[in-house]
Amino acid sequence: MNSPFFVDKASTLAQLEGQLATARVLPQATVAQGEWRSAPDIALRAILALPWARGPGRMSAPLIVRSSATGEDGALQSLAGHFVSIQDVVGEDALATAIDTVFASYGDSTAEQKVLIQPMLSGVVASGVATSREVGSGRPYIVVNTSHGADTTMVTGGRTNETEVCYHFRGAIEAPKGRCGAIVRLLHEIESLSGLTRLDIEFAFVEGERLPVLLQARPLVNAPPTVLKRDRHCRLLARAETKVADALGAHPLARGRRSALGVMPDWNPAEMIGVRPRPLALSLYRSLVTDEVWAHQRSTYGYRDLRGVPLLIDILGIPFIDVRASFDSFVPVALPDEAADRLVDHYMDRLLAAPALHDKIEFEIVLSCYAFDTDAKLIALQDTGFSGEETDRLRSALHALTRQVMDPAASPKLADRKRLEQLQERRVRVLDGDASDLAKTYWLLEDCRRFGTRPFAGLARVGFIAVQLLNSMVTVGAISDADRQAFLMGVSTVASEMQRDLARLPRAEFLSRYGHLRPGAYDILSPRYDEAPDLYFGHTLAARLLGDDRVFGPPIGPIVDPDQAPDPWRAGQQLALHIRLQEAVAPLLAAHDFDISPAAFLDFLADGVREREHAKFLFTRNLSDALVKLTAWGESVGLGPEDLSFADIRVVREAYQSAKDPLALFAESIRQGRDAYEATAATCLPPLITDPKDVWGFQLPAATPNFVTARAAQGRVVRDLDRTRLAGAIVLIPNADPGFDWIFAHKVAGLVTAYGGANSHMAIRAAELDLPAVIGAGEHLFGEWGQAPGLKIDCANRRVDVLLM
Repeated sequence: MNSPFFVDKASTLAQLEGQLATARVLPQATVAQGEWRSAPDIALRAILALPWARGPGRMSAPLIVRSSATGEDGALQSLAGHFVSIQDVVGEDALATAIDTVFASYGDSTAEQKVLIQPMLSGVVASGVATSREVGSGRPYIVVNTSHGADTTMVTGGRTNETEVCYHFRGAIEAPKGRCGAIVRLLHEIESLSGLTRLDIEFAFVEGERLPVLLQARPLVNAPPTVLKRDRHCRLLARAETKVADALGAHPLARGRRSALGVMPDWNPAEMIGVRPRPLALSLYRSLVTDEVWAHQRSTYGYRDLRGVPLLIDILGIPFIDVRASFDSFVPVALPDEAADRLVDHYMDRLLAAPALHDKIEFEIVLSCYAFDTDAKLIALQDTGFSGEETDRLRSALHALTRQVMDPAASPKLADRKRLEQLQERRVRVLDGDASDLAKTYWLLEDCRRFGTRPFAGLARVGFIAVQLLNSMVTVGAISDADRQAFLMGVSTVASEMQRDLARLPRAEFLSRYGHLRPGAYDILSPRYDEAPDLYFGHTLAARLLGDDRVFGPPIGPIVDPDQAPDPWRAGQQLALHIRLQEAVAPLLAAHDFDISPAAFLDFLADGVREREHAKFLFTRNLSDALVKLTAWGESVGLGPEDLSFADIRVVREAYQSAKDPLALFAESIRQGRDAYEATAATCLPPLITDPKDVWGFQLPAATPNFVTARAAQGRVVRDLDRTRLAGAIVLIPNADPGFDWIFAHKVAGLVTAYGGANSHMAIRAAELDLPAVIGAGEHLFGEWGQAPGLKIDCANRRVDVLLM
């Protein structure tokens, strides 16, 4: 990409000054290094004589001295932030020092190198950065990042969590409104003048002025090309707009007047499969969870029966949860339809008023169980117009539902435990049988759905109720948050057991027990632990694979011998906590009419946390083995994992249930999947869709992350998960699941995820290990922080600071 328009910062701005109809450019002066070295006094007098450099009386006006090195902001490299700029320079001496400093930042430089001097912009109310493509991906969206306030370096310096981010599809007919629209029009004009359609600009808005001020313009270097043709992309987005309008509008059988679509509510596909999953992962998640399993199990636990209603709707391959269906499914079945309608509408109104809560709907919006603080929440519900009779009915229904779940003799979780036992028995029979690899794939997945994800869905519901009850003890002042944290850290889960076993088991036994885990449980391209142990556990486990049975270094988290203490929170230092919690909860159980002993109640809480993770561990074994068998079959017919990742899992059922040629079925499914994934990979959509027009452009709200623990940590940023660099690092992973637990063996300092809710696996895992973590930071913050050399996480103050390490 060679363009005479972009040589350096100063020349680019000089060419644009006076030509732009959509913005103004500040006046400027430049000083070449040779000129500065030979006659600095002459250069200073010439600059300070300019009208815009003179202030009142004999004072000089505030100036900014900016770098404009050769190649900076050029067509081949941007060198963004590489050199020094100095603001608020006043007076001849200060100006001379600033010019010297900027030249010095160039290092060894020639006489032709220049420094740019401009008036310091005053009255700034907002500023930011915009690109004509999404940075990194090259997707065809204009992306405008705006920060409010006078500091024009807040966005570029990465020092704010309050950035407004506007996305606008380049093929959209209508421009957005407000400041975002002004920047979109500015970018289009610069593209027209320069002949380039991959640009990066900096801008500011001044109080009382309609048009923005252009501060900088440069090519967006190394922006990947757009694969999808614009005409096709426009047709697909138009179809998506129609689908969204249908999903958001009135429905004859659904409770509530309208809906919204989110990537993180309820079963949180963004966390489990990512926002742009391959077709195989997406179809697996739908088949195993969101088509029918979610609703079947929820109805078994006392909620409204929504079987037949899909929870997940994909918009051009991006998975969204139908939030209305989710809200409806959390209404107790005992509540009448009219009350259910009002309740679902109330939930939706709250979400639309506070969209940042879309990943916390069960904690902040929905009343899905009875806890010790439910009465206070019901009083708040009356303040929104619900009658006392209505809230009494809801209280009674939630109480009955929760008592049933807690009943040690009649809880629906008892049946779910038995199904998990059947899953393990049947899995061995399937794998030991003589069926083909494709047939084994079919049966492993069928059993995974019937005996794995279905009971997991139930036990996950129990786990959530347990956490709600525990949290409510803190809310009502019965226990401290430190006691709550200590309790969770003391519960022995699969994750903590893996850390213990990593320290003591021989290699064969460790991999036999945990080898099926893989980061991205639904992703056939993600290797299992036993397929790449060196990748996940480093040289120590690799040595064991060669027969060396030396133990690992000290593991992370509480280590308890299960033979001596099956329930670690009862043992040792946990005994005093156990007694204190029993004493605290006894009067609460009596006051809230729960016919259960304090000891049994604490067992229920511990089992809820433990069994949820255990159920996930078991069903993912079936899922992982099914992907292994599918891979083996694919290799036998010339299809690799990359090919299979584009297939729809429904083709396995069709191949098993018919005499059709399996290879032909898969080949056609893969062809369709590749074609569809082009649109998925090229499309950006907001995390919460509330209007059909959102498919063309949207404002991405500042994320509201979940800060786990009250601790602080700092370290260098690691995104590539290079095991040799993890110790002491702040690790960033986009969508976490149990397969990423291996990172904790490397003594990481902290964790940041783009997706994940307050009750996600990683949130629970971080709490258990007392590891500072930011869960669900959102795409924008995750992208910003991922570019930083280092981060400091301060969970107590809910703050993340960029470190220049």
